[in-house]
Amino acid sequence: MLLSGLLVTPGVASAGLRWGSCLGKAGFECAVLRVPLDRSGGVPGTVPLRVARERRAVGGGRVLIWLAGGPGEAAVSVAPFFRQQLTPALGGHRLVVLDQRGTGASGALHCPGVERSPPVSSALARLLAACAAELGQRREFYATADTVADLEALRVALGVPRLALGGTSYGTYVAQQYARAYPDRVERLVLDSVIGPNGQDPFFVDGWSALPRVLGELCAGGVCAGITDDPVGDVRELAAQLDGAPLHGTVIDGRGRPRPAKVGAVGLLALVSGGDLNFGLRVALPAAIRAALQGDARPLLRLTTPAGQDLLPPQLNLALRWTTLCADLVLPYPLASPIEDRPAMIAQALAALPDEALGPFGRGLVERTSPVEGCRLWPPGRAVPPATAPLPDVPALILTGRLDARTPLENARAVAAELPHTQLVVVPGTGHSEIASDLSGCVARALARFFADRTVGDPCARSSGQSALYGPPPPVAPTALSRLAPPQGVPGDRGRVLSAAVGALDDVRSAFLVANSLVSRGGGLRAGTWSGRVQVGAGFVVLALHGVAWAPEVRVSGRIRVSVPVGDADGALTVHAPRGLGGRLLLHRRGVAGRLGGRQVRLQGPVPGAVGPAYSARSRTFTSTICCGQRIGAWP
Repeated sequence: MLLSGLLVTPGVASAGLRWGSCLGKAGFECAVLRVPLDRSGGVPGTVPLRVARERRAVGGGRVLIWLAGGPGEAAVSVAPFFRQQLTPALGGHRLVVLDQRGTGASGALHCPGVERSPPVSSALARLLAACAAELGQRREFYATADTVADLEALRVALGVPRLALGGTSYGTYVAQQYARAYPDRVERLVLDSVIGPNGQDPFFVDGWSALPRVLGELCAGGVCAGITDDPVGDVRELAAQLDGAPLHGTVIDGRGRPRPAKVGAVGLLALVSGGDLNFGLRVALPAAIRAALQGDARPLLRLTTPAGQDLLPPQLNLALRWTTLCADLVLPYPLASPIEDRPAMIAQALAALPDEALGPFGRGLVERTSPVEGCRLWPPGRAVPPATAPLPDVPALILTGRLDARTPLENARAVAAELPHTQLVVVPGTGHSEIASDLSGCVARALARFFADRTVGDPCARSSGQSALYGPPPPVAPTALSRLAPPQGVPGDRGRVLSAAVGALDDVRSAFLVANSLVSRGGGLRAGTWSGRVQVGAGFVVLALHGVAWAPEVRVSGRIRVSVPVGDADGALTVHAPRGLGGRLLLHRRGVAGRLGGRQVRLQGPVPGAVGPAYSARSRTFTSTICCGQRIGAWP
């Protein structure tokens, strides 16, 4: 239940907050702070900011405000998630979160046309122009600068002299802008997955230019051997092909039935970008892209299902996101410029970009999927470019994932250079949002040391990040049993059937991790269905296979329990294969044993050509970024 705050006159913040119950958020209390829509007083009205804080009091009254990503993500609905992830920071600070104006319960903006549209489409500019007309004059007051002023009003209402301020992705930009505007009001900063000091690039070239490094590191150490020698070149080649003609084919749905699917260049870009939020998707891409280049569309098309496309978090408010982006970004055209003059300005700016800024993508694709195109028909109006005042000399902790191309390591280093007392923690083997995606505990150690005013050092030196869970990229799926190599000690077709059976299990486990949910189901690569669920607190994942085929001629059924964190598989598989080579396999911590084609087979460790996390001793833990029914993540 929300309790109304005090009404304010334009330009004046509420003097206090009335705290009450916070429905469904144990350990939190909620209030509403009303702030002016337009602080200049030209447009009447207020915005109700929904705020949640921990019920517990903290000695000294210090607070940590954590800012969600986006722009467009609400925070109050996932307050318990933030408290869980930020526990090491909360010994001497009380956590406060808010739904920033236009999101969640803080006067959420709505434009049904934009909300029903794919995140990137040829109609986006037109839909956003219609959205701007629906929002009317109030669209002028949802820039980051307005949220910064809201934060200052919240600080006053909380009655604290200074804020510890932190955030993820877009939240880091809000925190930086507040720190530049109110340097004396900042106690310390925690920036997780950092927007650069000059704000988001309107063509997203900071991310695209980092993508070759990210893909190279994903395949470092020979883990993509047998898949590709050039993951960046593969993306470049396939993107160029798909820009000319989409790839068509079929995928197996959750009922085991084939259904049509297609992917174009925009879809490929979405998948590559989605790997920042879904590491299972990123690991699956090298083999899927190589298969597509070899004429097998199925592995890539399967990733285009809703489980695989994690381009934007589903709770993101798209109307607010675009309203903010069109006001904030330094676009190639001034927002005050006539709409008919903008295409020429876009073409000139696009032509001026160096080739290396585009990563593996062409200029046209980069432009079509950028806010430059999305905001092209946005009505002339108020624009608020980034503030450029110096960042304050306060303790700062920056967290960044080496494999994050959305807010890359290069951004973090640029911001760190502007903060005199910053400590930079680079997490290996992770993508976007370190507080949510780190599996090793090194981020928790960094937070604990930072908030204890200790030297943070390199708490991630021994971490392998999410690769500990997901393992190396899976192999290219075979289009025929004859294309599989038999494992050592089990020669011929019998060995190929063994590889196909274990490969089917590994493929299902990979699909389950791409689905990124505690409970999920789907179709096998070539045939059959599967389901999976995490036994929370029990330390294992249960996978059920029903006639699943990875190699076309071999179908596998069974119920397997994969332990976490060790990664051992325990259960039985029934194998149907041609020429009487089927049989039954028992999986245990030492490997696989059973009978195929009437003969005993045994395998110690992983199968060559079908290396899978189910047999990887490197698996250390399992986590999910699903919290409270919502995905946590952000697109800058």
